[in-house]
Amino acid sequence: MPAYLYRARDKTGKLLEGRIEAQSEQEAAAILRRGGVFITSLEEEKAIKATLQREITLGRKKVELQDLAVFARGISTMLEAGVPLLQALRSMADQATNRYLAEVVGEVAQKVARGYSFYQALADYPKVFNRVFVGMVQSGESGGNLDWSLQRLADYLEWEKDLRDKIQSATYYPLILIVTIIGISLFMVYFVFPQFVLMFEGFQMELPSLTKFMLGAMNFLGQNWLPVYGSLGGAILAFFLYIKSEQGKRWWDRQQPKIPLFGQLFHKLLVSRFCWLLSGLLRSGMPMVQALEVTASSVGNYYVGDIIQEIAEDIRRGSNLSQGIAEHPFFPPLVAQMIAVGEETGSLELTLGKVTELYDKEIKIFVDRISTIIEPVLTVIIGGAVLLLALALFLPIFQMASGGMSAGF
Repeated sequence: MPAYLYRARDKTGKLLEGRIEAQSEQEAAAILRRGGVFITSLEEEKAIKATLQREITLGRKKVELQDLAVFARGISTMLEAGVPLLQALRSMADQATNRYLAEVVGEVAQKVARGYSFYQALADYPKVFNRVFVGMVQSGESGGNLDWSLQRLADYLEWEKDLRDKIQSATYYPLILIVTIIGISLFMVYFVFPQFVLMFEGFQMELPSLTKFMLGAMNFLGQNWLPVYGSLGGAILAFFLYIKSEQGKRWWDRQQPKIPLFGQLFHKLLVSRFCWLLSGLLRSGMPMVQALEVTASSVGNYYVGDIIQEIAEDIRRGSNLSQGIAEHPFFPPLVAQMIAVGEETGSLELTLGKVTELYDKEIKIFVDRISTIIEPVLTVIIGGAVLLLALALFLPIFQMASGGMSAGF
């Protein structure tokens, strides 16, 4: 008898997961419904294994934000034009350039054809469609404005991609310069210095202090290259593995806003993302507490997510959003003040959108400022490093030349 894996919620909202045997998917669904639960996912165990095998075959290809934005906007446009959802999904599955996304959308269309709601079908693929995506689709379906919700979702995905591009553009140049410094230093130490050392050894002379230091450092690295580079590489690897763990990620998320120079950028980015997400979820019709919970899990930072969860709990106890925001120093006073105005005027969603626009402008200015500051600073650092290496090499030559000239007189 076929076996089916299910996810459902009881009358209290508690999540239930398990396995049930039945002759067909319809019979399995009927058994679960008689138990008084709301089914959120039901799929044959064999089909799930086939899906996992297909993911392995496809190499777990990543779905980019731009792919999701095109998908959301395409479905929205077709729904607005009167195309049925099922037909729109099949059309997008045929048009998707990302192979993995095309496969997933095709399966979502099959689930919708079998009676799943759109958001339930999307929820079965959390690695592709995150909680914001599923939450906004759910709100759109419930409120009868799915096309608008998807359009708003596409705007959010494009906004998120634009922000990531801005941050990458601010970090690419410094990374290139740092790699250049390391490359030049290694070339000088391992290829240029040894040639000069052979020459210096042929002369009986007292070498300058800078040259002695460089020669000592080069000899130390040459004799202990395995423990030095092994320790450095191991420390870097251990750090990245640690911040990949939940405990390390929580620690790193708390440190990000404190990082010199870039900390302000991370702070502004997180505040902007919070306002954008919450605005979109509220405008799609999602209740405040649920919108905050979805935002907390989707903001991309454990530290800020915990703060948002606390605010959601405060609202459950009768507080309002502006009071909860004002109690946490992470949020600037301006944000709390603008949210309070939005609550008083009944235009909270629009006010959150205005805060996002304000911080987007600040982020752009800050990124330009970082690029302007970092370029000359790193150029000076590179010049200084090259100058020190050159002095270490040529000071003995100048010393020998001046000694030879003095002896000639």
